[in-house]
Amino acid sequence: MAARWRSNYPQAMHLGRVGLALLLFVLAGGAPSVPAQDARRPTIDPKNFGFDLAAGPLRAGSGQRVLVDQDGEPVVGRVHCEVGEARVVLLPDGKLVGLPRSAAIDTDRPFQPATKEIIAERWTRSRLKGFQTKNTRHYVFVYNTSEEFAVVTSRILESMVPGLLAFSEVMKLKAQEPELPLVVLMFRTEAEFQRFQRMPPGVVAYYNALDNYIVLYEESRLSSVKRELAVQQTLSSIAHEGAHQILHNIGVQQRLSRWPMWLNEGLAEYLAPTSVGKNLRWKGAGQVNDFRMFELEQYLKSRDANAADGQLIEHTVLAARLTSTGYATAWSVTHYLAKQQKAEFQKYVQEVSRLGPFEGDLRVESPGIIVSQLPHFKARFGDDLTEFERRLVLHLKKLPYADPFAEWPHFVALVNSGNDAKPRREANVFHSAEQAENWRNQTIERLAEDQRGSAQSTVRSFPNRAAAEAFARQWLNSKKS
Repeated sequence: MAARWRSNYPQAMHLGRVGLALLLFVLAGGAPSVPAQDARRPTIDPKNFGFDLAAGPLRAGSGQRVLVDQDGEPVVGRVHCEVGEARVVLLPDGKLVGLPRSAAIDTDRPFQPATKEIIAERWTRSRLKGFQTKNTRHYVFVYNTSEEFAVVTSRILESMVPGLLAFSEVMKLKAQEPELPLVVLMFRTEAEFQRFQRMPPGVVAYYNALDNYIVLYEESRLSSVKRELAVQQTLSSIAHEGAHQILHNIGVQQRLSRWPMWLNEGLAEYLAPTSVGKNLRWKGAGQVNDFRMFELEQYLKSRDANAADGQLIEHTVLAARLTSTGYATAWSVTHYLAKQQKAEFQKYVQEVSRLGPFEGDLRVESPGIIVSQLPHFKARFGDDLTEFERRLVLHLKKLPYADPFAEWPHFVALVNSGNDAKPRREANVFHSAEQAENWRNQTIERLAEDQRGSAQSTVRSFPNRAAAEAFARQWLNSKKS
């Protein structure tokens, strides 16, 4: 599937919607693979990040307080960084704004984060009139969704803050409690969501890293077809965007920094798994992401570990944009490294975490790759991508996996070849007839030339995965008729 793309990276990192068969995850922005010591540039162009500022030398902020105007009122902001003669300023409500130096005057007054009550009141008196608000320990929720949806969302996100702080401690990353209230805007319908800010088709949630809020909606077209699956997909979206927002607010990922794309999205997916049932909850860092395993299942079924060629790894690491499958492979690489190469992965994340505002390689080359990402990946994790991919496939095949589409129709592809003396049967289960047909054709093509003409094959449909797998087992174990 083609990834949808927004040129304004910090404006939104967003997650796409489950279709009737596959998830489409929608991406906003590119990312670097440049270690902190190599990432600094004397001059940067803030327009690449959504600021209407002239290019100029980059200087890190040192916590200077400045007096600025916000909505006609003077407030004390904090300098996030300086670009040429301009300043990027953090406002008390968490927004980042670019201002000329003359509009951000040094002051000795203290910087005071806005209260949750002030933030909630601002939203409900302006763009979201009539919406309800809910304040929790770390969050301000502004919503017109069902109360049940608001409670579940708050439960998941609140549980993620201590969870990601604990994960950061294990990884020896510098992290602290969020300084500012974390804002989540929740709409009942997709139409309301789109009226708030037009997004590409398929986007159900996004994190706006300039204004520091998450936006999502409750009602999904999928709900009328398969409510439980729609809920599971929505929870996954909430947790993914929550991971982005929390990492940006506990100091692990510096706001406006450009991480390697595979790590930026792979880590959010690594931290996003949720569970459904009586206790809708966040599962915790590093649990198997069933949606991503679903995306990779076809690849794993058709791929022997010894047939690895390293192309999967190379394409994932180099990508400046990710397709839906790209999100899955980014998660798989992250999961493998976090579990099997813990020390090196920890050092790498520590290194990337030191990237400051506007730091990172933005040099996207045809066909949509960032060339510098690959040598840095190899320097940390080894030159042999073929061996890396082989080990990755073996790792994934050992993971427990609960098919999120288990109750949907499945298809069994059957191939009967060989002869009476030495019959050979092969069968495989798939989520779509197209996948089953592809596997059937590929299996026949791999047969010896003298066996292809006599090979018998078919594709059969079943109401769910259990029925399909039961039939495949029975057929494989039965005698040739």
